[in-house]
Amino acid sequence: HGLAKFAAGDLIGIVPPGSAVPRYYSLASGWEDGFVAICVRQVPGGACSTHLLGLQVGEPVTAFIRPNPGFALPRSRRPVLLIGAGTGVSPLAGFVRRNDRRGPMHLYFGGRDPARDFYFGAELQGWLKEGRLTSLRTVFSRVPDGGGYVQDALQRDADRVRDLLAQGSLVRVCGSRAMAQGVTEALD
Repeated sequence: HGLAKFAAGDLIGIVPPGSAVPRYYSLASGWEDGFVAICVRQVPGGACSTHLLGLQVGEPVTAFIRPNPGFALPRSRRPVLLIGAGTGVSPLAGFVRRNDRRGPMHLYFGGRDPARDFYFGAELQGWLKEGRLTSLRTVFSRVPDGGGYVQDALQRDADRVRDLLAQGSLVRVCGSRAMAQGVTEALD
């Protein structure tokens, strides 16, 4: 709790050694959790991902918090539809973690390979059992019978998704631009 207040979905800017340019990561935790959680995928030659994944316990990091109020979830009883791919699941996992009221929250998660990048997989399964997460749909694009991409899952579940949207669901999407475009087209 030594940091300023922050919420899941806010951004943490991390300045890797030898650089003056911060890299931004969506937070998977909030101030109330008492820790900062992010999801980092190794980028070949990536100065920040290489630095972060090479850190040892107790090593300092130069970082700052940037609020992201447009992405935050308002307190509401409306259902929530979360759609994320890869490390984009990070802030969505934070939303689920903080769902203490057990409001209806549905997550569509896409990755490449469940053995390597089912980020927050164990936590998501636990949150399902606790009722923090109402439903979880996963797809993995690089394994046989993995289901394709999140937009494919949304299209397969068109009736269900249409019903959630008709109920006034709050929708949050996080992932690559290409994924977001595919999701937009599927929702349209």
